[in-house]
Amino acid sequence: MSGARRIPAGVAAVWGLMLLTAAGPVAAQSRLEYSVKANYLVRFAAFVEWPPRAFQTPQSPVVICVAGRDPFGPALDAAARAQTAHGRPLAVRRRADATALAGCHIVYVGQGGGAALAAAAGQPGLLLVTDSATAPDRGAVHFVLSQGRVRFHIDQQSALRNGLQFSSRLLNLALTVRGG
Repeated sequence: MSGARRIPAGVAAVWGLMLLTAAGPVAAQSRLEYSVKANYLVRFAAFVEWPPRAFQTPQSPVVICVAGRDPFGPALDAAARAQTAHGRPLAVRRRADATALAGCHIVYVGQGGGAALAAAAGQPGLLLVTDSATAPDRGAVHFVLSQGRVRFHIDQQSALRNGLQFSSRLLNLALTVRGG
């Protein structure tokens, strides 16, 4: 009887080791992917022109929010730390309720954050960023992996509906630009 217990335990240990070994590079690649996306989110702030009414005061920060599951961990906070855009500091907030977008300027829609798509439509001063890794629906900016690199598509019409304008420098970096 004890021999029968050892075989499954041994098999489980081998399988566990194989999974950890196999998941190591994938996990590292995923961390790198989301670190790059976090840096993009921070950089987008400098290449978007917001309407003046999007901020309460001239010193108000550009607030980057994550709606739904947060895939970034500390990478987004680290990327935003001590950064500014248009003379404004950057702040990061996580939203448990994807429809509670008040005070956000850039919203990344993570897994389970689909309600943010409907809530953000036509909301002045809100840049909606979606991700093909979590859903096919698109915001004004949509992350994709192309040839192993993080890239993005831009929908200018979506941005214009929210009163936003993209810098030509950002438009030149996009894989595609729709509308505008």
